[in-house]
Amino acid sequence: MGEQNGDSVVATESGRVRGGGDDRVRHFRGIPYAAAPINEKRWAAPQPVQSWTGVREATNPGPVCVQPEASDMPSGVPQSEDCLTLDVTVPTGPGENRPVMVWLPGGGFITGAGSIYDPTRLARTGDIVVVTVNYRLGVYGFFAHPELGDSNFGLQDQMAALRWVRANIAHFGGDPAQVTLAGASAGAMSACTLMTAPEARNLFQRAIVQSGSCRTSHPAGALGEGVGAISTWQPLATIQGAAQALAGHLSCADLACLRALPAETLLPYTAMFPLVAYETPLVPREPSNAFAAGQASNIALLRGNTFDEHAEFTVSAYPEPITADRYSAILKTAFGNAADHVESSYPVDEFSSPTAAASRVFSDRDWICGSWRSGRDHAERAPTYVYTFTDSTAPTPGGNPVPALVQPATVHGSEVYFLFDFHDGPQLTSAQRSLAEQLAGYWSRFIRTGDPNGDSAPTWPRLDASDLALSLNPDTIEPVNMRTTHHCDLWDA
Repeated sequence: MGEQNGDSVVATESGRVRGGGDDRVRHFRGIPYAAAPINEKRWAAPQPVQSWTGVREATNPGPVCVQPEASDMPSGVPQSEDCLTLDVTVPTGPGENRPVMVWLPGGGFITGAGSIYDPTRLARTGDIVVVTVNYRLGVYGFFAHPELGDSNFGLQDQMAALRWVRANIAHFGGDPAQVTLAGASAGAMSACTLMTAPEARNLFQRAIVQSGSCRTSHPAGALGEGVGAISTWQPLATIQGAAQALAGHLSCADLACLRALPAETLLPYTAMFPLVAYETPLVPREPSNAFAAGQASNIALLRGNTFDEHAEFTVSAYPEPITADRYSAILKTAFGNAADHVESSYPVDEFSSPTAAASRVFSDRDWICGSWRSGRDHAERAPTYVYTFTDSTAPTPGGNPVPALVQPATVHGSEVYFLFDFHDGPQLTSAQRSLAEQLAGYWSRFIRTGDPNGDSAPTWPRLDASDLALSLNPDTIEPVNMRTTHHCDLWDA
C-alpha cells in the first residue's frame, strides 16, 4: 500500500484507487465491485467491473442503492441503481495478512447501506480490515419473474463483494483466507443464508449474526392485527407471483418492458419485495431446514440478539395501549390452542403493561429462541457463541426514545452503535463507551481466531448443553441461561 502525501494508493484488479484518512485508519470509499445493474443488467447476476486507467479517487462513498426514506438513513444521501460499491477501512501503520470483516447492513431488505457505517473504532481496536457493502434492495434486489428463473440479486451482490475481497483484499493488507461475514437484522439473515449456500463455501471462514437468524419468523398478529404469519424465506414461486401481479399493475407484458421502466417508477412498490427466495440456484433449500440438517458451513459462529427485539415492532403494530383482554386475544390469534400455556408462562401482571408482555412474548419466540435453536443446531458441528445485549439505555436506530408502554427495553439493532460510529449519530455515555470497548474486543478476537475470549475479558462460554449465553450490559457482563431466561424450552416445543 503506497503512501502519497498522506493519501494511500492501492492497485486492485480493476485499477488503482486513492483513499484518505488520518493517523488511525485509511478509508477507501466507493470502490465498485460489480458493474452498474441497469438496463439489461437490472435483475441479473452482478457483472464484472470495467477496468479504469489512472488513479480513481476513493475518498467519498458511492450512492446508496435506491430505497424509500428510513429514519436511520442520513438525509440528502445520493441514491442510484448504480450502487454496487464497497468501502475498505484499514488501520494505519505497517501490517499485512490482517483478519477481515465484511459487513452487510440491515434494513429489512428494502433500506440500508454499508457506506453509512464508520468502522474506525473496530478496525483500530482489533487491528483488522473492515469492508462495508452496498447491495441491491427491495424491488431492485429481491424481485423474481418467470422469465428470470431466479431472484436474490441482493444476495448475489453480496457474493460478488466476497469474491472481490478474495481477489483484492491482500493489496490492502488483509488476509483473504481469514474473512468473517457479519451483519445485523437483514444483514444477519443474509449472512446465515449464505452459510447454507453451496456457492458461498470457502468465501468466508467465520460468521457473526446479530439481531436476526435463519429461524426468525412471526406468527399471525405479531406484526399487526390482521397480518398473517410470515417468514422472510419464501419459495421462488411465491415471489414470482408477486412480481407478476406488479407487472400487470404496471401494464408490462414482459421483462423487457419492466427493465425499461425508470427506477423511480418502481420505487413505490419496493416494499412488496422484502423476502428471500429459496428453491433457487443460490438458495436451494429453506435455510432453517439446512441448519437443522447440518448442511450449513461448519464455521465458527458468533450470534445474538438485543433483549427486546420486538418492542418497537409491537408498539408499531398496536399503537393504542393493549388491554389485558386484548393481550389474551392476541396470544389466541398467534398460538391457537397453545395460547393459555403461553399466557401462563408470560402472565400479564409480571410486566409493566400488556403491551410490554406482548413485546416479551414475540421477542422471545420470534427472535431470541429461534436464534438460540439455530445456534444449538450449529454448535453440534462448530464453535458457537451466543449473546444477549441488555443495555436498555442504548440508542435506538431511529433516534426516538423507547416507547413508554414497553420501557425499559433494549430494542432491535441498538447494539450496532457499540461497534460502529455514524454521521451525526448518538454519543455514548462513559459506561457505554466502556461496554463498546468490550464488544470491540470480543468481536475482533472472534474475527481473528474464531474465539471471542482473551485479554482478561469476562469469559464467554461456548454454547453447549449448559445453554449459556453472555449477557452484555454496562453494569455487568455475565453468563445467562437461555432456557430459563427466555422460556426457550416452551418455544422449542
